[in-house]
Amino acid sequence: MTPSTRSARSGQARATALLLVPVALMVIGCSRPPEQQFLTQFFRATRSRDNTTIGKMSAVEIDARTKGVVEDFSITSIGPERRAPLTFGPLFEAAAKAAEEEKAFLKTKIEYQNANIKVIEQVIKLEADPAAKMTPEQLKIKAEWDKWREGIASHARAEASARAAIKSSTGLAEASLTQPNQPPLDPKTFQVETISKDVVVAAKVKTPEGATADKTLTITIERVASNAGGTTREGRPIITKIAGL
Repeated sequence: MTPSTRSARSGQARATALLLVPVALMVIGCSRPPEQQFLTQFFRATRSRDNTTIGKMSAVEIDARTKGVVEDFSITSIGPERRAPLTFGPLFEAAAKAAEEEKAFLKTKIEYQNANIKVIEQVIKLEADPAAKMTPEQLKIKAEWDKWREGIASHARAEASARAAIKSSTGLAEASLTQPNQPPLDPKTFQVETISKDVVVAAKVKTPEGATADKTLTITIERVASNAGGTTREGRPIITKIAGL
């Protein structure tokens, strides 16, 4: 091989390498993780106070008046997915038990009330007068009636607490799985798995005072995968925690 031939081939190799560099850079530049677009949309919505979009994307509110707004960010790390089963059966069982117990309690309370209605009415009337004095029989019925009244309140609190626990626990699943053109899911039939990950970002935050601060935020993103009636559904991501803001 002559020196001129070697020089020509070397030049061709360098030219080919230079042509490949922009292609490689283009591939790298386009390989953004889906979390980048998701968070870009979320922070844009928070800056414009688009509560409709925020409500669909996040269970966390960012009050610009106290926390400021994220003007720019870059993802520094994405943690591994964490998967955990989520079942609502015990919650519905607890709610059903509380309702049955309240029903049984009210049945016996009504029986007692009907058997002592005359004296109970006297007691209720006398309670409205702080200066009134009750007979020993009325005092006895009042003490018993007070216990029944406290029982009513106690059972009502237990049932309300059971319903609140269902609402709190199913909130993420319903938010993640409720999508256009998809049938609603009955939480009682959910076979659910939560899938979560932590995304760490370096953020430029505009404070409520108008200054700019660099902050490291750890954002937890969760979604739900469900199997109901043999049909598998993948839920949309929901932000459930923002630490560091």
